[in-house]
Amino acid sequence: MPNPSSQPFDRLEELLVAAASRRLTTEERRVLNEILRTDSAARSHAARWLIDDAILANQLREAAAIGIFGGAPEWAAVGDRQAAAKQTATRAAVRNRRPLALAIAAALAICGAVLWFNFAKNEPTVARFGALDGCQWVKADNEPKTGDGLKAGQIIEISGGRAEINFSCGAVTTLEGPCIFEVKSGKEALLVLGNCSTRAEHPDSKGFVLRTRTSTIVDLGTRFAARVAPDGHSHVEVTEGEVAVHLPGERSPHLLRLGDSLSLEPGRARVMVRIERGDESPDFRFPSIAPPSDSDYADARQGFASISLGSGTLRAQHQHNGRSGPVEKLLNGRGQSTQDQPEDSVFFEDDTRGSLLLDLGRKVGIEKINTYSWHENFMTKVNRLRAQQCYRLYGSDRDSPPSITDEPEAAGWTLIARVNTDEHFAVRNLLDRPAQQACSITSQTGSLGRYRYLLWAVEPTRVPDKETLNHTFYGEFDVYAKP
Repeated sequence: MPNPSSQPFDRLEELLVAAASRRLTTEERRVLNEILRTDSAARSHAARWLIDDAILANQLREAAAIGIFGGAPEWAAVGDRQAAAKQTATRAAVRNRRPLALAIAAALAICGAVLWFNFAKNEPTVARFGALDGCQWVKADNEPKTGDGLKAGQIIEISGGRAEINFSCGAVTTLEGPCIFEVKSGKEALLVLGNCSTRAEHPDSKGFVLRTRTSTIVDLGTRFAARVAPDGHSHVEVTEGEVAVHLPGERSPHLLRLGDSLSLEPGRARVMVRIERGDESPDFRFPSIAPPSDSDYADARQGFASISLGSGTLRAQHQHNGRSGPVEKLLNGRGQSTQDQPEDSVFFEDDTRGSLLLDLGRKVGIEKINTYSWHENFMTKVNRLRAQQCYRLYGSDRDSPPSITDEPEAAGWTLIARVNTDEHFAVRNLLDRPAQQACSITSQTGSLGRYRYLLWAVEPTRVPDKETLNHTFYGEFDVYAKP
């Protein structure tokens, strides 16, 4: 939880503590409502406070359960946050132990999901609940029902199930738990955490705005989906029509159309991930991503970079299947010549994990990183198992690379981006997966950072209805950089 003594939200947090422990007086409830109704920064701060408080509560219970404290503190058992405030050092120690993998679902299950601040009855209704399916509400004194009104500034939290929100402008947003969502007006909302999908097909709903912590999504007459992870990673994809994605500090928005998506990593670099399907030709043509290049900084012709296996084993020759080409294929300036060329691709043994290590020769400022894949079986068109791209990309500015382990960040690597093209293309069966794909990783600031080493921690592709884990046919890695 944020420091209760920090300005300018000290009074707000005092009121939130009282609300969480159900000790708000009538006057305090009025003050809290007024702060949240009139101050958007306070609403965002309150949402973050609730997230941290929920996560911390769960951590304290876990810690007590396994005996970290040598016994359960009384406030860990009863949830008395006032008593917990006296245990600052202990709370800090537990926070430092908090794993990133802690899902918000567990946190919300502890804390509960809809926090109602009971706005005054004279506040206008700007949206209403639509269909509610298996919703698990938190701290809802009166569980909402279909048709109940929502006022500007109300925060909706569900730890499970689906909740439909009908805005007065005609836009309809469906939340999928766990989710934290704030109704800001009849034509605007804030997604703090979780998944939601929006359809804005009514003429009056054009221009509907969905905000996240890293972007502002403006509907241009469409359907789109958005998600925000607990660590701040956000993603938007368009399933119909188009949207404009505005990023802080940029004058021009990013226009996304049917099938387009944009992922944003948290942090100063403001990393963006764009994924597109190709024309399935040796030219590797994509809507906006450039084809494989023989003039990027990492290309073998430049003489700066070298690539090697970080971990794992490349696929060897099997009786009925081809073997992987050498890792140097990834820096030769071109992709595969056809859709099913194992020896012109780089891929790992089945049922394994692996990583690829790129040494740029010296520390350079990296502007863009593109990766390309292509696979469709000659005989069975439905077999596009090895087209998906699924990896985490890390960087290091050290003179020698950090250790390559199952937890790269703990070893000193910096996470740059995470990629899963099946999520982008909403793959449910193999024909949903494009045979030829490109991923472009850039930064809103123009620089991904200064690194000497790049590490791709590559995940395999699961075959539907089988246990085998296959690996992607990667054809080219391009790195655009300046010394």
